[in-house]
Amino acid sequence: MTTASPADVPAPQHKPDIYARIMRFAPLYVIVFCVGILVLVGFIRPFESPDPAISTHTELIGADHNPTGAYMVIHNAGGSDTLLSASTPVAASIQLQEITPVATTTSTDAQGVTANLGGVLTDVDHLDIPGFGDLRLQPGLDQLLLKGLTGPLTLGQKVPITLQFEKAGAITVEATVATYDDIADRLLPPRLKLPGQ
Repeated sequence: MTTASPADVPAPQHKPDIYARIMRFAPLYVIVFCVGILVLVGFIRPFESPDPAISTHTELIGADHNPTGAYMVIHNAGGSDTLLSASTPVAASIQLQEITPVATTTSTDAQGVTANLGGVLTDVDHLDIPGFGDLRLQPGLDQLLLKGLTGPLTLGQKVPITLQFEKAGAITVEATVATYDDIADRLLPPRLKLPGQ
């Protein structure tokens, strides 16, 4: 009886290890998965943006000026929205104004905080309300400018202002006529007030 030489014995067939194959292509699988998620979110948009939830506080109007500014904090506890216009029975029109920073001098307060001082109010056709954030209408920032007052405003007078939002619709607030010193006390952080205020 003859025995086969080692050269005549076929080599055993090794089946590919599925775990090794998965590990070899794992980075590619991760990339494809991430791209798929981005496509899903970017184009199909499975998650709807929540509706805006608008509320306001500290609604004030400056006294003894014509035109005069209206100020408040517009709080949004939902998705983003846009303030399109405003109206009131005590003025011919209300113009939305946005502060545009300009290159000016800087000021450093006692705590060492440096801020650029200055900006120009520009008439705009809308003001953006960030989602889950505030739009602050205050002296030195954005404001509502009441033009063509129908009569003098008295301190403490309540003035209705209707705000028209793109998504939230019309919301009417009651603003109180106050001096600009009182408005600064109620709306401005202490470091932004002028000395002596």
